[in-house]
Amino acid sequence: MLKAREVFEMVPRPEERNMVGSKWVYAIKWKEDGGLERQKARTMAKGFTQVIGEDYEETYASIARLESVRLVCAIAASRRLHLWQIDFVSAFLNSNNSYEVFMEQPRGFEEGGDNHIWRLCKTLYGTMQGVHDWAENLNKIFEGHGFYKSRADPQIRSRVYGNKLTLISIWTDDVLGALSTIEGENLAKSQLGASYEIKDLGEAKLILGMCINRDPITGNISLSQKSYCERMLKHFNMENCSPKLTLLPPGLLLTTEDCPNTPEEANEIKDTPYREALGSLM
Repeated sequence: MLKAREVFEMVPRPEERNMVGSKWVYAIKWKEDGGLERQKARTMAKGFTQVIGEDYEETYASIARLESVRLVCAIAASRRLHLWQIDFVSAFLNSNNSYEVFMEQPRGFEEGGDNHIWRLCKTLYGTMQGVHDWAENLNKIFEGHGFYKSRADPQIRSRVYGNKLTLISIWTDDVLGALSTIEGENLAKSQLGASYEIKDLGEAKLILGMCINRDPITGNISLSQKSYCERMLKHFNMENCSPKLTLLPPGLLLTTEDCPNTPEEANEIKDTPYREALGSLM
């Protein structure tokens, strides 16, 4: 994919230029029922080795608020809009780098010896400016197709094309769309597909870990994170735990006296993944 998108070019190692590291990242893509969809491997830049002002500047890019995503679903339910979903294939690889970035070759795919490195022509996952450059590129495409930003949330876009209402929420490269007609949906997909390679996911089923269920009779939409919750319980070996309304008794005061006081107590909790569990809950 990197070669097909001409993300990099091989150049001799320049002198007195910052050299960004590279790494492999592996991820699992899940289905809406919690099953395994596919395994992914991705070459990424070690953005923390970049130098501000030398090979990056702007890093910020907004994403749709979760409240906004739920509002899109609520509007779709109330107005009987059709919910659909697309995914941009290797999204960051579509935008040009705003700075010249040099990166070490990924392990296992070195060419030309140690004296050759990559000059990144396109933004790569992991680069400090990658998400910013992609968002700027995507914003121009949507403006070119006549979409307007919401004043409440800039990552909610809308368009009225004839009698076709289009409402779209964007979370980096995940797009949830609501449309009043199938013809309008096909038009929006064809326009975006002309600008980027997209994956048509059909009727919206899973967005940001939330399962989307729609009653075919009433048109009501419900959101659920059941499969994610079950996966987290299994990950932390708590699938057989007893449910509680609150994890701790109300009004409980914790102090340093509650810390482990003996080597045995410390050893007992040293493998408790508290931070991982807290992050998963959030």
